[in-house]
Amino acid sequence: MKPRLSLRTRIILTDILLAVIVAGAFSLVSYISVKVIEAQIIDTRLDQIATRLIESHQQGHLPKAPPEVRFLVGAGIPPELRQLPSGFHDLVLGNQQVHVLLRNHGSHHYAVVQEVDDIVHTESIILLSLAVGFAVSVLLAAVFGALSARRVIAPVTALAEAVNRNTEPTRLPSLRAQDEIGLLSRAFAKRTDELDHFLQRERMFTGDVSHELRTPLTIILGAAEVLTAQLSEHPAQHATAERIRRVASEASQQLSALLLLARVPETLDAPLTTLNPLIESEIERCQPLLDGKPVQCTFEFTGQISAHIRPELAGILIGNLLRNACRHTDEGRVLIQLSAGRLVIEDTGIGLPPNVRERLFERFVHGSNQPEHEGMGLGLSIVKRVVDHLGWEMHLETPNAGGTRFVLSFPATPTASPS
Repeated sequence: MKPRLSLRTRIILTDILLAVIVAGAFSLVSYISVKVIEAQIIDTRLDQIATRLIESHQQGHLPKAPPEVRFLVGAGIPPELRQLPSGFHDLVLGNQQVHVLLRNHGSHHYAVVQEVDDIVHTESIILLSLAVGFAVSVLLAAVFGALSARRVIAPVTALAEAVNRNTEPTRLPSLRAQDEIGLLSRAFAKRTDELDHFLQRERMFTGDVSHELRTPLTIILGAAEVLTAQLSEHPAQHATAERIRRVASEASQQLSALLLLARVPETLDAPLTTLNPLIESEIERCQPLLDGKPVQCTFEFTGQISAHIRPELAGILIGNLLRNACRHTDEGRVLIQLSAGRLVIEDTGIGLPPNVRERLFERFVHGSNQPEHEGMGLGLSIVKRVVDHLGWEMHLETPNAGGTRFVLSFPATPTASPS
């Protein structure tokens, strides 16, 4: 996309264009007026002189022409003039530019020739003056445009700088101005105030939810672990208890991650975290999703890879992607590849329909249209929030063998050799 010109540049160009149009129109009208006046004056004067000289010649007198005019009769007319019709003509005669009036009176042919070198010189001076005036007008327009643009956009620049500095809405510049800048400033102040209140309500809501849900989730998780241990000899009930424990654990982890996402990234510490054990832990947690399915889960890595990330965020990021891969793969394999600055989670599952692929990271959009798959469609939207929060990059690809491939890119750190 072609970048748009700045407001200052557009103001300057507008002034220059206006000057070009006005000065050009004035110069053109002036030039046409000079030519018309010049033609009328010269033609009228030459016609009067010709009439007087011809009458004098007809009366048998020796006509006396003005110094710059030559009166030619009959054979005295140069051959290049004889072939021209009667009337006014502009041409070069010898080395001089002349204006000629040819007339026929009875059997006589007359030519009145006036040298116009001085007139041409005067015309050149006029044209030069018009050109200089045109250039000066454009130059003055550019200078005036630059000065006026600086003054016009100064309030806009001050407002933009104040917004970038997160100035309080009540202290934004031009709030009391009764022009368009004041209207813009008040609109910014109103919107900023609304956003501040919205963020404050969101933080309070997140804190309240955390406070109210953390204790019940801890109780549910503890009870589920006890129930799972007690029902170890009853496979059907044990599976149900294990599912309750797993969901409670995932809910507790997501709650912690959401609390972290509610904080400003700059205020969130990011310790150097080794990703290998986190991935192995998430693979182990996903094993119940692969029970009874001919799916092999493989973890390949080039060493102990670390990244600057909170373990809670890394867990929810990797866990959601891995659970989606295991949940939507009925046969084949789930492959996790970890290298410096790169994490790939690939599966041979059912893949993604085109309509789902375009909206995959939106809330409540499922990676599959099949109703038997669990979830509310929030997992990948949370993953996208985590990726954006961390400043990482994530790409969705389609392997040649089918399925899906998520590629995460993050700042690389020194890699330790695998033990």
